[in-house]
Amino acid sequence: MRRLAARVARERTLLVAAAAAAVILAAAGALAVRADLARLRASVAGHEHELAAVRRAAAALRQSGDAGPDATADAPALVARLESAAGDALGRERIASLTPAAGPSEDGLVEERVSLAVRGASLADTVRLLHRLETTAPPLRVVRLELRKHPDDPAHFDATVEVAELHAAP
Repeated sequence: MRRLAARVARERTLLVAAAAAAVILAAAGALAVRADLARLRASVAGHEHELAAVRRAAAALRQSGDAGPDATADAPALVARLESAAGDALGRERIASLTPAAGPSEDGLVEERVSLAVRGASLADTVRLLHRLETTAPPLRVVRLELRKHPDDPAHFDATVEVAELHAAP
């Protein structure tokens, strides 16, 4: 306080104004953070509500015995559908491997995954493949995509595309 009293009136006024501005800015920042947190909490609550509705609908489908269109006996396997779509989009010579995998998932569903390795594809070929996967009936859901550029030919890539599908547990 003595230091403030030792100042000239003009300096005291400027220091008080600067302190008031700092307090106002800190309060405004705190209010903005509080508003953002409230908005985020509301968004999370909405997503939780939607997830609960989806889980209820899935449980109702399982109880009714209808597992969906991919549960019919004559539906082609995920590997076959992926191989067909990739062959149509790229040609069979670009397909390096198809690796199926399955594992348990939550809520009594089993997730089937297939990894497709493509060698020497251009970016246009890769986009065409992704478009083909999206437009098949039913669409193949891509869960992972990895592109590695060839060091000696930057116009071509090695791509790994992983698709997944949920099925009712047997």
